[in-house]
Amino acid sequence: MQVRKAKDIDAEIISSIEQSALNESLGIPFLRQELLTNPFANYYIVEKNEVGIGYIGVRVVDDHGEIMNFAVYKEKQRQGYGTFLFEYVLKEMLSLGVTSMSLEVRRSNAKAIKFYEKYGFTKSYLRPNYYSDEDAVVYIKEFNHDYISD
Repeated sequence: MQVRKAKDIDAEIISSIEQSALNESLGIPFLRQELLTNPFANYYIVEKNEVGIGYIGVRVVDDHGEIMNFAVYKEKQRQGYGTFLFEYVLKEMLSLGVTSMSLEVRRSNAKAIKFYEKYGFTKSYLRPNYYSDEDAVVYIKEFNHDYISD
């Protein structure tokens, strides 16, 4: 298992992962544009035997990171890929000088909420109807720079 930074040619695999895990995708054109032209975009792919299994997209502005999307192929979930990728990205964010991170999660997504809370993300506020059919809960994490060590 390894993690690498995503490139524009990875837009198709990222879209495929999204479709599998989320039943929707940001779309290949959007993802390609994001990877090619957005200087704040940091996308990472977790692979096994050079095959993409999951990804996470984080936008970093100054010292704040915002997790845009995080997904693992449905059939590969609960096998440690998401944990491996998430922990890698937290370390990467620390190395970039990030002092806080945020994310939105569906209010009903108990599995994701439990996962994020395990890493010290705390509920901040609600965004009503953020998803067309559901509220989002915004979670924030303030980094203590000795939080993650090898």
